Amino acid sequence: MIVSIPAENPIYRNTLLDRSTFSIVAIDPQTGDVGAAGASCVPISASSLAALVPGQGAAAIQAAFTPQNQSQVLELLSQGTAASEIIELVSDEDYDQQTSIRQYGVVTLKGGEIQARGFTGSENNDWAGDRQDENYAVSAQGNTLEGKAVISDALSAFISQELGPLHLSDRLLRALEAASAAGGDLRCNQADFEQTAQAAFIAVSQAGQPAFSATVGSDPSSKDPALPWLFISIIEPKGGPNPLIELRRQYDTWRLQNLPPCENCNLDSIAVPPGGEQRPLSKAMLNFVNRIGLTVAIAFICTTGIVFILSLLVFIRRRIKNPKTE
Repeated sequence: MIVSIPAENPIYRNTLLDRSTFSIVAIDPQTGDVGAAGASCVPISASSLAALVPGQGAAAIQAAFTPQNQSQVLELLSQGTAASEIIELVSDEDYDQQTSIRQYGVVTLKGGEIQARGFTGSENNDWAGDRQDENYAVSAQGNTLEGKAVISDALSAFISQELGPLHLSDRLLRALEAASAAGGDLRCNQADFEQTAQAAFIAVSQAGQPAFSATVGSDPSSKDPALPWLFISIIEPKGGPNPLIELRRQYDTWRLQNLPPCENCNLDSIAVPPGGEQRPLSKAMLNFVNRIGLTVAIAFICTTGIVFILSLLVFIRRRIKNPKTE
């Protein structure tokens, strides 16, 4: 069922949670595995931009998107809709009156045919754009970037044949590292250092797994039956380390446990800017928010603040009624 998206203020528009980002989505046509990797200068998980349907397609739903955009694209992928049809629909102003602030990248596999398409709304912050390569079943897209090299370098890193028979996950991570090395999200870069992103993730679902998309503002539970075979998500404080560094460390550990050695592969990482200094307290707070979800965290903070203010008012009232005598 196709549901039109009403004109409204999208949840990320003109806020700290604006989903300006860079990402790569791809399919392995031989296995049906689907994957996504992305990063953004936001203080919450970036994984909610991905929609994965093993054997059928993968998509990135980003820029100023809404949960309706996300669920609609996931449904279309699940129905076996081709990438060209999905992009034609979501970029139609009769369907969505705010297409100018949306961005999509979609790759599908149907009847042996690979399609890769993208859409970048005209009001996305520069630099913004998308690139595809159907020969390698991949789409790279981003907005609010340091320059077009962020996307072109990501695509080049993914399709490189000089690295040997890499797994889909290897190519996704190298592509994300290449995007970061080219500058990534400009909002996270300062005069004296480049962080390129606050949040970064990689996810790969194998053929036979359920369709997957994460709730906006938090990572999925480890008990989620749709949790991808590979799922790693990292969040760092703004001004802290580049999250791609920890993402690579955890991925290399995961790879040793879940993939066979590849003697003819170049598994070296692509060097990324280090970012700023580690901030343990700030990172702990971000991890707390990510675990319980953004909405719950905001409610918790607001409730705590209200309780503090009420307690302070009661204290002041008591002091007024019962002043201490010297």
